[in-house]
Amino acid sequence: MNISEVEGIGSTLMQILECANLSFDAGNFTEALEGFKCAINMSSDSIEAQTGMALSLVHLCRYAEAIPLLVSLEAEMPMSLELQFLLGDALYCTGRLDEAELRLSSVIAKAPDYVDAQSLLGRVYMCLEKYPEANKCISTALALNPRHVVSLAYMAMMMTHFCQFDNALIALGNALAIEPKNTLVLNNLGRACMMMGRNDEAIGWYRQALEIAPGDVSIIGNYLFALNYCADTSPEFVAQESFRLAPSAHRLDFDSTPYPLQRKQDGKLRIGYVSGDFYTHSVTYFVEPILIHHDYDNFAVVCYSLGTNRDATTDRIKALPCTWRDMAGSAPDALAQQIREDRVDILVDLAGYTAVNRIGAFARRPAPLQVSWIGYPNTSGLPQIDYFLTDSICDPPGMTDHLFSERLWRLPRIFCCYLPPMEFPAVVPPPYLANGFVTFGSFNNFAKVTRQQLILWARIIRAVPGSRLYLKSLSLGDRSVNESVLAQFASEGVDSDRIDMRVVTTTKLEHLEEYSRVDIALDTYPYHGTTTTCEALWMGTPVITRSGVTHASRVGVSLLRNIGCTDCIAVDSDDYVVRAVALAQNPARLIALSRELRAMMARSALMDVGGVTREVEAAFVAMYELKYREGKSAP
Repeated sequence: MNISEVEGIGSTLMQILECANLSFDAGNFTEALEGFKCAINMSSDSIEAQTGMALSLVHLCRYAEAIPLLVSLEAEMPMSLELQFLLGDALYCTGRLDEAELRLSSVIAKAPDYVDAQSLLGRVYMCLEKYPEANKCISTALALNPRHVVSLAYMAMMMTHFCQFDNALIALGNALAIEPKNTLVLNNLGRACMMMGRNDEAIGWYRQALEIAPGDVSIIGNYLFALNYCADTSPEFVAQESFRLAPSAHRLDFDSTPYPLQRKQDGKLRIGYVSGDFYTHSVTYFVEPILIHHDYDNFAVVCYSLGTNRDATTDRIKALPCTWRDMAGSAPDALAQQIREDRVDILVDLAGYTAVNRIGAFARRPAPLQVSWIGYPNTSGLPQIDYFLTDSICDPPGMTDHLFSERLWRLPRIFCCYLPPMEFPAVVPPPYLANGFVTFGSFNNFAKVTRQQLILWARIIRAVPGSRLYLKSLSLGDRSVNESVLAQFASEGVDSDRIDMRVVTTTKLEHLEEYSRVDIALDTYPYHGTTTTCEALWMGTPVITRSGVTHASRVGVSLLRNIGCTDCIAVDSDDYVVRAVALAQNPARLIALSRELRAMMARSALMDVGGVTREVEAAFVAMYELKYREGKSAP
């Protein structure tokens, strides 16, 4: 007998609670929630009903709704450490990290051997970037219970963050031996392997996790993101996986009808930007200039910030004449509800399946027109997202349309505009003039560096006598990654003394200064660099790229064509090697490019921030008008 049947026969409070508890025990948390709500309507002071409702909300990940109930219950049962822990967990899951820290610290002060509380407080400290405190808590949890799988997974997360991959894999291996089907462990194994450049292994771990939890949003997102790095995977397969998995990752048994499109009497459209990266991050180099140059007389802008990182870039964006919504830790339902309340007309996703996203909110269609842009170089796979904003170089008509669930909307010149950091070094002459040899380089995320890419780089190094390769990536700080790279080059006939590796620099200025050590930057394939390419060009370092047949493998083509460097665009792997070698053997061209690249960028559409902003706004208006006309003509 279900809840509606029990209600219909005038049941007692005890019967409704019994039915709700049975649904809860069976894992039917939505049905259980309705039962506990019915019980509360019958008896608002029922502690059992309130507790059941709070626990059901927690299991449904509706933490923001659970918090008031948990606070009320805590007042009723102040000695319940489990209740206080659940409140701390809910606060953590909604991004209220400082409050979560206080609650969990209080629990641990009363019960230092509460393993779950120690472990979760460690995770809170990780999010707050208090790593010594995080290490202490998680180590304490593991000392109390060496087989505590969640703590092993969290410890591995922290090790992965600091690129201690060998240790992370050991911790995850130990966790997997205890719980072979733990999806948190499998998911973290995938992430660690991806950061190491071992993409095929990462895909394997994600697929194992999906066999166990086929609808897990986090695993699906990580798996789809990882597919972009795989050189041997066809674009059609990636698209089909996106079309297959994305809808299943999000609960669609709800009313996802937004408020209807309406002609704006004052002509002002409300645009919402959703991102976890409103700080000094690759995404903001391309989004901040749009936000700065928006026509605020004709557009109302809302920024939905999902992340906890804050810095001077955040302050600059918050100071703009737009509405700022701090939605860190919010569940997709809560974000969607806020967007509906703000009556956003055009909602723009800047995250896709990257680390801090709420693509599930878009599945709930809180805005009548939804657009994907900048943050993720592929389809969302969601039918609820209407357009993908691009250009005709990244996505030539007829080449990539079939790879997207969204319709492609091509801007007239370029898909983005670039704003350099506030402080940057002067351009210096190519380093080969002082060194006497050419230095190739790549500063890309090492997940983009495939085995095939290393083979091509080895061919280039072998073809240019005396040349060297300078690699800079956080992942290279791990001994096993470092040794693996050198071993692969050795197998291709390149000695280790021709390979230089650097991990990190302290400041953005120091990072940009590192380009003065590189004569020619080598782009990755099939996932091109975007920020790294713009940085290299801005610092007077030419970039060689290879064009492909996906958006991700054509971004570099768009950037280089727009600034006038078509001779740096290769059509295949052999051409990539030929063009890199030819440029290395043409000192006059190297010197000219070093001297001219910054001015070429400044004159191009890439840095015409005002013009590109007007083009983006015109696209939004045209999309909205088209959607309105289609709606009016629908039967």
